[in-house]
Amino acid sequence: MIVLDSLVNVLDTVLYLFQLSLLIYIVISLLIQFGIVNPYSSIISLVQNSLSQIHEPILNIVRRYIPMFGNLDLSPLVVFLLIMFLSDILNKIT
Repeated sequence: MIVLDSLVNVLDTVLYLFQLSLLIYIVISLLIQFGIVNPYSSIISLVQNSLSQIHEPILNIVRRYIPMFGNLDLSPLVVFLLIMFLSDILNKIT
């Protein structure tokens, strides 16, 4: 049981960090889109590219099944909710 609890805690932490980085990715994308931050800044570009490599493969899978509504992309919201759902399931296991 100790091994299972430890594994669940690690998975829950990984899901939390993924959710947090997804939130940062969404905020940076919105700040760039509204012209608040300079997309050519080296720090912003580095963070945006790094987070894009992590999140875009998963977001692209969700985008296949969920259409865009005008210019509104709901795939980050769906991934965010799926992570919350998985986290709840993991917490109920322990």
